[in-house]
Amino acid sequence: RTTTVLLDVESNRKMLKMLLKKHGLNAETVENGQLAVDMILSSGNTYELVFMDNLMPVMNGVEATKTLRENVLIGVTGNVLEDDVAEYLNAGADLILSKPMKIATLQMLLDFIAMNGVTSKADMMLIEHSNKLQWTQRV
Repeated sequence: RTTTVLLDVESNRKMLKMLLKKHGLNAETVENGQLAVDMILSSGNTYELVFMDNLMPVMNGVEATKTLRENVLIGVTGNVLEDDVAEYLNAGADLILSKPMKIATLQMLLDFIAMNGVTSKADMMLIEHSNKLQWTQRV
C-alpha cells in the first residue's frame, strides 16, 4: 500500500513517513503540489492515501486536491478557520488535520484505515466524534 506525504516542512514529512511505515504503509514524499499531482497521475492513481498540505509551493493543496479527487485525501493545514476548512473540504478533502498534527489523531486515522480500508466517498467526509473517526454526509 502506497501513501503520498506532501507537507511543507521536511521534518514533518520525515515524522509522518516514519509513523506510516510503522503501520505498513509505504510513503513517498514530494516538496510541492504539482510534483504530487504529476507523480500520482503518472502512476495510474495507485496511491491509497494522500496527505496534502494546503500551503505548498507551485500548486497549493486545495488546487492539487481538486485534481486528485479519486484518492483519499487528508488535508493538513495550520489554517483552521472555518472558511479555510470549508474550502479544503469543498475541494474534495476527506478529512482535515490541523498542524501541528497530534500523534493521537494520526494514530486514530491509521487505525480507522486498518479496520475500514481506504475508499474515498464523493458525498461523504470523515469526522472525529467521541475520539473515533466516522463517515458523515458532506455539507
